[in-house]
Amino acid sequence: MSVASIAALALVGYGAFVAVMEMAIGTVQPEMEGGVLLTTTDPDGATSSRKLAGFEFEGNLYIGSNHWLRGWYRRALAQPEVEVTTGGVTSQRIAVPVDGAEHARVATAYRMGFVLRLVCGFAPSRFLRLDPR
Repeated sequence: MSVASIAALALVGYGAFVAVMEMAIGTVQPEMEGGVLLTTTDPDGATSSRKLAGFEFEGNLYIGSNHWLRGWYRRALAQPEVEVTTGGVTSQRIAVPVDGAEHARVATAYRMGFVLRLVCGFAPSRFLRLDPR
């Protein structure tokens, strides 16, 4: 077997591993400290809830999408009026995409470890700031 074949096989195997891990993480949705239950609404009015890691930074509440599967993120961008439950308290929020200098600050403050980034296939991080309504 050639080096190119071995490299291609390793790449396909890694891609399959990442796909399985992404689906498992999305299905299991483990409880976590600082967790946020985000409820989004699609254009037809159907709601969907997802447990996510939330974090406070510079006086704001943020959530990050650090995976390739980002359905909740796309729904929040399309319909930014969301419901957030954290610490047993539910509030209505506006999901605001984070970019530019704010994204750089948040990404620096919210660093994922190498192993978790490896498991997630080095997906680019996307953040939403959850402003009170």
